[in-house]
Amino acid sequence: MKRLSSLIDVPSKIHIQSLMIDSRLPAPKSIFFAIKGLSYDGHKFVDEAIENGAVVIVYSSHIETKSNVIYHKVNDVIDTLSEVTNRFYDFPSHKLDMFGVTGTNGKSSVTALIKQLISSFQLCGVIGTIHASYKDTVLTTQLTTPDLVTLNQYLSSMVAEGVKACAMEVSSIGLDQRRTQNIDYDVAIFTNLTHDHLDYHGDMRQYFIAKSKLFSQIKSDGLCVINIDDDYGLKMVEEANSKVISVGENKNAIVRLSKIVCESKSSTFELFDSLRNETVTIHTNLIARFNVTNLALALVSIVHYYDLPYETFLHLTPHFSQVLGRMHRIDEKQDFDVIVDFAHTPDGLKQIFDYALSMSKGRILTVFGSAGQRDTLKRKVFGQLADEACDMIVLTEDDPRDEDVIKICHDIAEGIKNTPYVIITDRVQAIRQAVTLCKKGDCLLILGKGCETMIARAYEKSDYVGDHIVAVAAIKERVKMKEEDKL
Repeated sequence: MKRLSSLIDVPSKIHIQSLMIDSRLPAPKSIFFAIKGLSYDGHKFVDEAIENGAVVIVYSSHIETKSNVIYHKVNDVIDTLSEVTNRFYDFPSHKLDMFGVTGTNGKSSVTALIKQLISSFQLCGVIGTIHASYKDTVLTTQLTTPDLVTLNQYLSSMVAEGVKACAMEVSSIGLDQRRTQNIDYDVAIFTNLTHDHLDYHGDMRQYFIAKSKLFSQIKSDGLCVINIDDDYGLKMVEEANSKVISVGENKNAIVRLSKIVCESKSSTFELFDSLRNETVTIHTNLIARFNVTNLALALVSIVHYYDLPYETFLHLTPHFSQVLGRMHRIDEKQDFDVIVDFAHTPDGLKQIFDYALSMSKGRILTVFGSAGQRDTLKRKVFGQLADEACDMIVLTEDDPRDEDVIKICHDIAEGIKNTPYVIITDRVQAIRQAVTLCKKGDCLLILGKGCETMIARAYEKSDYVGDHIVAVAAIKERVKMKEEDKL
């Protein structure tokens, strides 16, 4: 609880118990911030906010006032929100080592790796698409990058629990909507930039501008770690407002990766750090070439921020815990490979398909769909990529929202010319059917949802057990049936 006068320039002795940005949720003795969003204008919901406990209204446009409420007009509500939220929660991001990770693909993997590596010497939390977690606390997240109030709540709780660092995913939409404004990042990390979210940003230029805000706004004594194997990474170097360490196979990278060997269950590579004039060989249980880059970004960020030797972590890299829904290998002793991955962009699918083509000794089967009410241009591209790489395609739902699943699947199928495919609208049944189609040595890729436990259908979210759970159950059922057939 904070005195109002310590939060905003208002001569009042009342105390504020909470901050409110959603007028529908009860928040006693709160300040309501009337934000103008893409779909809704908070100024229209001031009365509802007051009914739910708001005693102070921060606004920027004309509203009707009531005598028992304090009104504070400002030029920019989000500016005020970011300042007040920091004060209310005692500037938690300033008390943590903050690692912000942005990019189209790889954010969840890099933040998970950072957490695992840092946790070897101090407590570290993570915030992102999968969850927000620290110590024994695991919280479900609604957005990859939470709103300013929720974000600062998480960070404040971490500080209270003795956590020293936080790795968080920073989305382009979160940056554009200023959900990270005034967050004190110590390290900013760029993974890549490929086709995604163009329904929101309009084009790749605007998408890049949104991502670049993390690097242009980082404090001058911060650290930027950037993958320059990606063409946009080279541009991002120019946007950075602090020290930059470039990473990649690119010969001009400050930290150069080479001699990469990817096998079915492990990878090995050499890392040459020109700043230290040092070469290390890294063995890891992570699979696929893009995970080599993800690991290098995480390692370089930690090693240089904390000024630690690479050797500190080399005993950890072969034993990472599997990141749920990210190149998640399902192992139930079946005689074919099953991988669950969150890939939902053209580049994400291509990376997975390339990996499968390089590793599989049998056929490649895949299950995927495309989100409804989102970027429709990528649907045909999905079909083309699967057509080039796969031997069998099962098209299904993937957060269809209020769009018809069959229509979405037909949009994808426009890119499929040679490969047999089937449409099974129910995702559980689609995965079950794909498992039954697998033969010894095949590789089944289940893409798009990862470990997500909700499916967005017709303006509501329905509970879903998760692709990995469905796959495990289907494999066990298949194994059981085979054993019964032998009797």
